[in-house]
Amino acid sequence: MPALLTIPIHSIYVAMRGTDHQLSHCIALIGKVGEQVSCGIYEQRSSSCKEVMAGDEQCNKARRAYNLSPIINQPKEAAEILC
Repeated sequence: MPALLTIPIHSIYVAMRGTDHQLSHCIALIGKVGEQVSCGIYEQRSSSCKEVMAGDEQCNKARRAYNLSPIINQPKEAAEILC
């Protein structure tokens, strides 16, 4: 994880810059939310990012924050594009 993209939250934990705001937007997110986004450090992403699955509670919570519809019963390929 590139240190310039993180902020300390505890003596041993860090968070991605931008995720500490009311309307969270990770600094590594490329594109426009609601249109098309991707992770700019996908191969280096944190374990917490790897845990989020398209259409799961955390994904849909993030989508709600941006007034996007939840992903429900989407094919895996489509869900990966949406979340």
